[in-house]
Amino acid sequence: MKTDQQLIQEITALMADVWLAACNRRVIGLWPVAERELNVVFEHGMNRQPILFGPASGDECRQFVQRMAALDVLRALGTERVADAALRVANGAKAPMLNG
Repeated sequence: MKTDQQLIQEITALMADVWLAACNRRVIGLWPVAERELNVVFEHGMNRQPILFGPASGDECRQFVQRMAALDVLRALGTERVADAALRVANGAKAPMLNG
């Protein structure tokens, strides 16, 4: 039987691993458009369709990468409903009831 402390350590380690993997999967790059370069985010791997976020400032791209990584962590911990609810709220929807 694991102690609470052991469980917390295991969950923290999993969160760190998933977070780093999620961030590594998304690359902030420059996209040449009309004689200037724009910041965009490319996602690759895990059999997903490539996604593109941008054009945006570098800070906006980093914020996008971090938000998507946070959702990946929630999903990896088995809290898909929480991740989906967080995404809906971030897009301006009212928070759904998760226990009903």
